[in-house]
Amino acid sequence: MNILALDENLIEQYKEYIPEDLAEDLERNFFHGLIAVSDGAPVGGIIWEVRNVVTSEEMEKESSIHWIRLEDQDAARSLFEFYKLSIDIDDVVKSVYTLPARDFQEGKVALLEAGFTVDLMEGDVIRATLSDIMALPIFKKIKPQDDIKTLYTLSQSGFNVAIRRFAERGSKGICEDLEYLPREYFDNYVSCYCQMDDMINGILLFHAKQPGELQIVLMSAIGEESQRIVAQMMCYALACAKPLYKPSTQICIERHNYMTLALSEKLFPSGFGIPVYTGSRQER
Repeated sequence: MNILALDENLIEQYKEYIPEDLAEDLERNFFHGLIAVSDGAPVGGIIWEVRNVVTSEEMEKESSIHWIRLEDQDAARSLFEFYKLSIDIDDVVKSVYTLPARDFQEGKVALLEAGFTVDLMEGDVIRATLSDIMALPIFKKIKPQDDIKTLYTLSQSGFNVAIRRFAERGSKGICEDLEYLPREYFDNYVSCYCQMDDMINGILLFHAKQPGELQIVLMSAIGEESQRIVAQMMCYALACAKPLYKPSTQICIERHNYMTLALSEKLFPSGFGIPVYTGSRQER
């Protein structure tokens, strides 16, 4: 059995084995992957992201595991052995993971054997269809202002300034590498921003994660009217999405801070995260 680091050639070679959205993520900064190959066929893989690489504070580096696939125990042992060697190079102090329970019933045993804790709980990501969200009464009350526009209308330099401004304020959404992501990573015709007095004080970024799914990457506004601006941007963005995406398109949001938690309670009043296995392992 061979354990190989996933580079551009291997990603293409094993594209049927690796989830499409994660194969795309491997092109981003701080993402890494390994694949186990036996007799020319893949028998396991792991993809992770190194976090707290770019931070103004003294924060310990973490590895967040986004995907694991294990065909047998030998693949599991070899993958975790090479994974440990890889994260040691990046001075990772702790590994964490959150994986869908329905896809990982067998893998939890391998995680326990590798020294990870394993807990079953509700996930932070919740979803609702585009049509269900737009049918909510709240959107009949919100009237977007003229100062909200699609990302497509913003110049590249304006985009760079806006991203830098929000990142410096600690607003990176669910992407630590926000400042490194190309503009094309976001749906420029659904994502939007709010500009007042020649200053961008609100931004809402969507990523078409996979067919039939729009993921909220960053949702932030500055000032006393931040909640109003966020609500208006969301209303504007979903109106833009309506002619471009099917009514069944899933809008997903990860409840990672107060703003997303508050919005999810309004937009997804009956929404629940799917069951997930989550846990961690101390590496140093």
